[in-house]
Amino acid sequence: MKRYYCTYFDINYLHKGIALIKSLEMHEHNDYTFLIICMDQFTQTFLSTFAFSSVELIPFSTIEKNDKELLNTKQTRSPVEYIWTAKSSILNWLLNEKPEIEAICYIDADIFFFQKPDVIWEKLNTSSVLIHEHKFSKEQSELLRYGKYNAGFVCFVNDQKGQKVLNWWRERSIEWCYDRVENNKFADQFYLQTFPTFDGVGVVQHIGVGVAPWNHTQYNYLTKADGQVLVNDTPLIFYHFHSLITVEAGHIILSSNQDTLFSKEVIQSCYIPYLDCLYETFQTIYSIQADFPYGIVGKDMISNDHTFLAHKSICKRVKSFNPPHQCISLNENWECFAIKPFYSTVSDKLAPKTVETINLPTNKERIDPDLLLNQAEQELSEDNTASAIKTLVKIVENIPDYYLAYNDLGVIHWKSGYKNQAVQYLKKAYELNPFDAKIVMNFGKMLINLKDIQSAINIFSHYLKRFPEDQTIRTLLNNHAHL
Repeated sequence: MKRYYCTYFDINYLHKGIALIKSLEMHEHNDYTFLIICMDQFTQTFLSTFAFSSVELIPFSTIEKNDKELLNTKQTRSPVEYIWTAKSSILNWLLNEKPEIEAICYIDADIFFFQKPDVIWEKLNTSSVLIHEHKFSKEQSELLRYGKYNAGFVCFVNDQKGQKVLNWWRERSIEWCYDRVENNKFADQFYLQTFPTFDGVGVVQHIGVGVAPWNHTQYNYLTKADGQVLVNDTPLIFYHFHSLITVEAGHIILSSNQDTLFSKEVIQSCYIPYLDCLYETFQTIYSIQADFPYGIVGKDMISNDHTFLAHKSICKRVKSFNPPHQCISLNENWECFAIKPFYSTVSDKLAPKTVETINLPTNKERIDPDLLLNQAEQELSEDNTASAIKTLVKIVENIPDYYLAYNDLGVIHWKSGYKNQAVQYLKKAYELNPFDAKIVMNFGKMLINLKDIQSAINIFSHYLKRFPEDQTIRTLLNNHAHL
């Protein structure tokens, strides 16, 4: 069976879309066609200059002209909501207009393949529809409100069962597809929650399918000598680079969510191959149009709130801004500017109940707080809770305004049952930085647990005045504002 893939993007996603095309071209060794729905004429014109052998370009306007129900939603939805609405309609149009397609895999444009996708097609041989779970890590579990399954990758067989599910999804998306959580709906994604109630729907269980920022802290990573990337000793099939921001060709913010945690291993194994491809793609694009402005948020922008990577070609310039990050060399091409210490283990472990409060030392010394914080988190991962606390109080004694250490002390004591000490530590962290999302969330949840709802509401409201777009904090506020 010939394999068909599909994605869609506009000119602002051109560099990511090309990286996806290249990754599939590298790893898909079977006969296949990659159907690219070009959301604007510029995208189609630009892609045509690359002459990819297995790519077929289709203008989105062709689909709109033949789908009045879809087009009628355009005036009532934001641009991103309309794009989400269009996904199921695009797939429906392709299966109807191209009967030669026996099965098709939809892929978001910010996905990148690391291994041949055979395991996906093997699973599709026994299913008419294929979806995969987000598999949220513990610290990202609140994201379940957006749906258990991820709509960035979904497959349909062109048979009666597959068409039934796809038609249902399209009808629901036409009816309601908005960028908000409402009555067990969110965008086109929460509808996937209903898919397993249909006959013929399978769920991919392979650990290497759908690794992403919302679940990557659960796993260990290794790049073998031949370049193969393993996640928990299993081949990584694809990584979903959701929320990655391109500041400029060699300046990449790893995640727009400043609370996303990173280990050195996940950056080296997953992000650097992707960023190498993006950088190479930009060089090719610039050779065609030197002033290409699309897909970048602004040159020379340094974010004090996010971890980012800088290519060696711009590192000197980036360092001249004196960013408040810890600079970590990753290889000959990339340096990481980390605003938070790396996580070197797959997950945090609960501290034992035998923890005791440690008195602050009186002597001060010159220390590197970021290194010590990383050391404390390593000690926690090894169940050395008392040592971790000693390390953290060493930080706050020598650097009294280092709010991240107070935050960790609060979390440790809370998990260990010492609630009074936990509240005092989190209160101190909040006083030092009332606009750190992690601290706001931890302190607010702690107060809610202690039934001090109004104080939590005040904290959330104060934070949202500066960061109104933070939907995680806003949801916490909305969930408790009526209590």
